[in-house]
Amino acid sequence: MNGIQFYLTENVTLSRGHQVYADAPWALTSISQRQFWTDYNIESRGPESVEDVLSVIASDWETPGNLYGIPAKECTREEISAEIWEQLKTHLNTKQTRLSDEMLIDYFLDPAIEETEGGVKNRSPLLINTVGSLKLRPSANVGIENLTLASDYVRTNSDLASMESANEAGRRAANAFIQKQGMGRPAQIWELEEPDLFEPFKLQESIRYRLGLPHPAEVSQSLRSVSNKLLINR
Repeated sequence: MNGIQFYLTENVTLSRGHQVYADAPWALTSISQRQFWTDYNIESRGPESVEDVLSVIASDWETPGNLYGIPAKECTREEISAEIWEQLKTHLNTKQTRLSDEMLIDYFLDPAIEETEGGVKNRSPLLINTVGSLKLRPSANVGIENLTLASDYVRTNSDLASMESANEAGRRAANAFIQKQGMGRPAQIWELEEPDLFEPFKLQESIRYRLGLPHPAEVSQSLRSVSNKLLINR
């Protein structure tokens, strides 16, 4: 996963939150920033013509795209930008034109996406937590006087690469500093709470896993695929 920002001449509020492009080849998600920064003076931070920033994440770097027919990992930085923009337009411009080339002023692709002779490399990969990894990851306080850690790999109650985990890691780092200095009031740390509503589904998943059965979501996706094929054949 990695991101790109598109700077637009119009405010393109798409939804009050994250937008998921379910069948985009590169597994895109986006969020239009302006709606959440109502008191932010965007005109003072860039060209006056910029009215909104569309932040997009691409998660699939192995599947060929629509524009060039090759996966993201084989594209140049410019091709990645053009391909993502094209996939966005394909999904959003159905009944009406919500994105147009005239709206696009500039873009910013994460510098961690570096071009090499064999394609692009992501120098800042997302941490993917694996089973049993929590106990192997370091705490914020590593026991070194002048070193404290705050990152998504720090051991947290959230145990997931997310803003909640980042917030907790920051609190733990602050507490480590406070403890070393012997001053200040520690930040509060919360346990992870999961709604009881999900317990039956978790139990079902656990039983299916022990029996060697596929995840329920895989079954529903297979049924949907068969249904779509039947409709097409009709």
